[in-house]
Amino acid sequence: QRNGDSSSPIVIMFDNYTLQKIKHSKRHKRGRLVPLITVALCCWAALSQSVSLQSNGSVPAFLHSRWKRFLFYFSDPKTKIYFKSSDDYNDVVLDIIVLVMGDAASFEDWYNNMKTINKGRVNLFLEYASYDDIIPNLEDFHQANIDGIKSGKFIDFEAITIIDRTWSEGRNILAAQALRKEKLRGKEFDYWFFLDYYVEPVCHPATGQVFGVGSCWQKVFNFLGSAAVPPKASAVAIPSYLKDGFSAASNVNGFNVAIKRSHVPFLLPYATLKPGMSQWISQAAHMCIVSSCMPNTVAFIPLIYAKNRKHREYLKTGYIIENIHEVFTENFHDKSINFVPCHDWSRLGDYQEGEFSKDKFRMIGPYQTGVELNEHMSYTNTTYCLPLRDRFVEWEKQIILEADPITKEHIEEEDTRKESVKKDIIVLVMGEAAEFQGWLKRLRDIIDVRITFIFASYDAEVVIEPSVQNPREANNIVKSFTNKDLYFHTLYIAKKTWTEGRNELAKEALRMEKLRGREFSFWLFLDDDVEPVCRFGSVKVLGDGSCWQKIFNFISSDNVPERASTISLPRFAKEGFASTSNTDAFFAAFKREAVPYLLPYATLPNGSSEWISQAANFCVVGTCLTNSSVFVPYVNAKNTKSRPFIREGFNIQNIHRIVTHNYHNLSSNFTPCHNWNKMAYYAQGEHGTGIVGPFKTSDELNQHILPHKHEFCLPLRNRFWEWEKSVMESLSDDSFPTFLDDSSTLPEGDTSNLQKNQISILKEDY
Repeated sequence: QRNGDSSSPIVIMFDNYTLQKIKHSKRHKRGRLVPLITVALCCWAALSQSVSLQSNGSVPAFLHSRWKRFLFYFSDPKTKIYFKSSDDYNDVVLDIIVLVMGDAASFEDWYNNMKTINKGRVNLFLEYASYDDIIPNLEDFHQANIDGIKSGKFIDFEAITIIDRTWSEGRNILAAQALRKEKLRGKEFDYWFFLDYYVEPVCHPATGQVFGVGSCWQKVFNFLGSAAVPPKASAVAIPSYLKDGFSAASNVNGFNVAIKRSHVPFLLPYATLKPGMSQWISQAAHMCIVSSCMPNTVAFIPLIYAKNRKHREYLKTGYIIENIHEVFTENFHDKSINFVPCHDWSRLGDYQEGEFSKDKFRMIGPYQTGVELNEHMSYTNTTYCLPLRDRFVEWEKQIILEADPITKEHIEEEDTRKESVKKDIIVLVMGEAAEFQGWLKRLRDIIDVRITFIFASYDAEVVIEPSVQNPREANNIVKSFTNKDLYFHTLYIAKKTWTEGRNELAKEALRMEKLRGREFSFWLFLDDDVEPVCRFGSVKVLGDGSCWQKIFNFISSDNVPERASTISLPRFAKEGFASTSNTDAFFAAFKREAVPYLLPYATLPNGSSEWISQAANFCVVGTCLTNSSVFVPYVNAKNTKSRPFIREGFNIQNIHRIVTHNYHNLSSNFTPCHNWNKMAYYAQGEHGTGIVGPFKTSDELNQHILPHKHEFCLPLRNRFWEWEKSVMESLSDDSFPTFLDDSSTLPEGDTSNLQKNQISILKEDY
């Protein structure tokens, strides 16, 4: 109805999205009436109710929500995408490598499509792999690049020939090329964007207002470079059917996928297939990995879908469960640590693309914003899926060995640089609020280590007041603070026991790792009253500096035995390298790879002796990581005071009850310490005969530490994963504090662009 004139003709228009939906519905049983019902209801809504579609009128409820979402894009500025910004003035320009496999004749189309992309938004590199012939006249395209520099119509590219390579092999060759490019340029790309050559995006008219001007390919890259991409997304894809909002799935069509560089080590290389196997299996394997490690994190670009005009011929027969499982087992499974993703996927329906699945859990959304979608996405389970990252590292080494001498030299230089990189340690202290300032000063003086410091006060909140200083002094403080590689913040954990406080600090360590996107080298737990004393001989082994500096020197050095799970401070200094299973908890630096076996601390019933949680820890170390708590040599420690805590009830019966409740798993026949029937088993090693060493070298000690029982102790690792999952699910995205990544630097001049709370923290550090 136009301008209230009921005599005006009513035109009902179906866009291509609706037609695609109608076409899709014909493929399913009970779906053949959908086109007729849709048309009939639309006509009824328009004719009998005189609906004005611009104002929604009385559109039937089931149509109203979808129409409302479409209008939302046109009217609400919140739905428009915004480019990522490094500050208030400069947009971040993303680096994306576009990896296309196709016939030689299609290269020119891809060159022409990519060269027009706005260079102010994304830097593109086109890697094109021709599977049928050599691409002719490449020098003409290089000349066109030179001619197009002034107009901005150019694209850096490389063309290779991969004749007689399968789809899976071609994808892995392209991935190897991306890796080599990164090594040569000394910088990673932000996305590895894999595409089949026949992909053609189709943009809804709304994208002109939402994604900006330009070709449909321009809008695709605009989205990738925008803040609309959910932070939890592992990859971004153009869907097969247009989405009227923000959606995500685990199982997506492999004809296009832009993988975030942070997730490349978990998703690549593609699975290796035996000759004659269906090429679909490698994509099925990809779906398995996403579902197991980062479910529903492949975000679809809204309001755009992709057509595939033609298909390269490839093998499809043999796409059966038995073959899929065989590929999984050979490529991904590691039974020694119980890493067996998708071993129970027994139906081909498990590998159906989320867009076509009847299972509502196969796809999430659509939501009106990327923020809403992000809230419903899962975190990537990096701990569980570490075997995938190890697989990538091995593949990466192999690629470099095959590379040219120049690339190999770059890698060797990079490896040398990494060896000299400072250890990254999170220091977790629980104590009285009054002790915070002393700990901050103590850690600020440590050099050659990157420290993240979390202080949890149990008696009062830590108050950080800005001091009155002139601007020049403040600037010097900022510079000094940055150069010390120290970041800190505080927690208030009133009414928490010692054990509960330690677990709160462990949660914070986990949260910080997720926030920064990488793990720490050590989780160092400390009571606030620990005082180390360095003895004669410490300088020769531990180096110069304060006693605390020497301790951090040791933790960061090659003198830590390979089989060490924990670094501890003894009550009595050891003249050499020694270890035990049972050590005092006032200082415990857990190697990150040992954390899943040692944490969280055992949960205790109210009123229990706090000593029991450490006794339970003794049980775990004694059973799984025997004698792997290594003492810092030539140093002993004392604690000048002890926080009041419950000691009563520390007996065998209560310890057994806690160990059984927290660790025993009868289904796996995992019953650690069930025969520890004397309190002597829970005595600290220094107070009995449980010391290994001392030896003159760490290598000697390492030979006397028993191999770790990782396979037997898998239930502990599974317990950690469940805890990790619960911690991540309990955290909202906006619960993270502003965190200065340690790869960045604070300004050395004006501090006006720092947030107030950051300035006050830095000034107090003075």
